Amino acid sequence: MFQRLLFLALFVVIAILVVRSIANWFNRGGWIGRGQTEIRGSWEVVEPLGRLGRAAEKTMKSILRLEAEDDLRKVAVLFDVAHRAVQGLSLDPDELRVRADEASEPFRAGLYRDKAVHAPGWLLYAADRVQDAHPDMYAYEVKRITLTAYREVFPSDTGVDLPPERTLAPVSYGPPPDIDDRYVHLGSLGAEYIHDAAYDSLLECVAESLPDGAMLPLLRLLYQMEDEPAPDGGTPVDALLARYGERLYPSAVHCMIRPKSAETDRPTTYSPALFRLIGQWPRSSAEPLFRAALESGWNDSVRFLPDAGWAHDLRAAFRDSPYGAPA
Repeated sequence: MFQRLLFLALFVVIAILVVRSIANWFNRGGWIGRGQTEIRGSWEVVEPLGRLGRAAEKTMKSILRLEAEDDLRKVAVLFDVAHRAVQGLSLDPDELRVRADEASEPFRAGLYRDKAVHAPGWLLYAADRVQDAHPDMYAYEVKRITLTAYREVFPSDTGVDLPPERTLAPVSYGPPPDIDDRYVHLGSLGAEYIHDAAYDSLLECVAESLPDGAMLPLLRLLYQMEDEPAPDGGTPVDALLARYGERLYPSAVHCMIRPKSAETDRPTTYSPALFRLIGQWPRSSAEPLFRAALESGWNDSVRFLPDAGWAHDLRAAFRDSPYGAPA
C-alpha cells in the first residue's frame, strides 16, 4: 500500500514538472500571450516582451539587425509601451516618465497627445534607438524596418503608422533663384493677387521668358491660397506656375525643405497643388520628388502620379511604408 502511494506521489510530481516545462516552452516560444499583457511587475526586472519570448527576440534581431542585448531590450520596451497603448493595457506612470525622460527633445514632444500615451510617438522613439545602432543607415529605411518588426511582433495592432514628416526627405537640388524685388510682394497678397499689376505682367509673358525671380513669391502665394476658394476672374496662381514647368524644381524643393521659405504654418510643407504641377513634369524631375514625398509619409501625393510604369513601380515600392501603404 505504502509503495503504491509513493509511486502515485512520484507520478504526480513528475506530471507537474512536465506540465510546467511544456507551459514554459510555449511561453518562451511566443505561442501564448500575443493579445495579453506583455509586461508584469517592474520593467527593470522582467524581460520585455516576456510572454512573447524567444520568437519575438529572434524576429527583432533578424529585422532590426541589433547585436547588442541592451539595444534590443531598449527597443523591446518601447514596442511594449506602444502595444499597451494601442490595446488599452495598463501602463506604469513612473516607468513611463523614466522612459520619456531618456528620449531626446524632438521625440519627447510626440510621446503624448492630449495627455494620453501616443503609440506612433513611442514607435518614432524606438526608430531613433535603432538609428543609434545604425548611424549610417538612411532614416527612412530605419523607420521602415522598425515598423516592420513591430508589425511582426504585434500583428494585431493594425493601422499603427508613423505620422508624416514636417518637411520633405533629403533630395538633391541646386540653390533657388534669388527673389526679384519687383515680385517679392506677391507672396503676401492673398486673393487680391489677381488685381496686381506685377502679377498681370507675368501673365503676359510667354513660358520661356517668365522671370526666375518671381518663382519663390508665387510659390508662397500658392501655399497661401491653397485652402482658399479660387478668386473670381483672372488666372489662378497654380495655372501661372504650371507655365514654368520643371524650371520650378529648385524653388519647389526649397519651399518643402525649408518651411520658413514657404511662410506656412501647416503641420507639413506638403502641398497638393504643388504636386499636381510636379505630376506633369518629365520623369527625371518628377520621380525624385515623388519618391522623397513618400519617404516623408506624404502618401496623398500618389493622387498626382502620372499613369506611367515608373509611377506604378514607385507606388508598389512603398507598400510596406512605416507611414502606411499609399492608397
